[in-house]
Amino acid sequence: MPDTPTSDASARIWAFHLVVVSVAGGMFWSVSYPGIHFFLFAASACASVLVACFWLGWIIYVGSTRGGWKRWFLIGPAIGALTVVLLAAGAPVKLRWAASQGAFATVVAGHPIPPPGSAWKSFAVPSRLGLYSITSADWVPGGAIFYEANGAMFDDAGFAYLPGGPTRELNTGLFENPRFRHLGGGWYSWTASW
Repeated sequence: MPDTPTSDASARIWAFHLVVVSVAGGMFWSVSYPGIHFFLFAASACASVLVACFWLGWIIYVGSTRGGWKRWFLIGPAIGALTVVLLAAGAPVKLRWAASQGAFATVVAGHPIPPPGSAWKSFAVPSRLGLYSITSADWVPGGAIFYEANGAMFDDAGFAYLPGGPTRELNTGLFENPRFRHLGGGWYSWTASW
């Protein structure tokens, strides 16, 4: 007997896999910030567990009532495996940053880099830079710091232009224990306690 579902079953299969892709998209978006969008990440993680349980129940039901293994059983796990690989590689933040870097570069272009020992100085910045919402920005010793609106739940988060790399001078009372992740060139994402 051919492994072709009826049109009604086919619609359910497509709808299920659309849900799987949507859950993976939510997971990708939640980690595409300089930190993690905690609530979206938690909702996507819970939805992933529910989808996996539904998938398992569905294949048991279909296998026992319709007899045998169906090729479409593998689509959900393949999407899940691809999601895990892309998350482990940091692809979501890299792709979103690549689409946004030009807007950030335009802001810092032509401005002299403050030397070591200089004071932090706020400067006007658009509320949207690329695909990110920015709340404020500061010129700091060695570059610029941008605060992202949604980047982390318990910490501040954002992006930094530090062509000479991060220095200990950036660890101030208000910008405590910053952790930087290199994005390429002089650009970094960061999280810091407040």
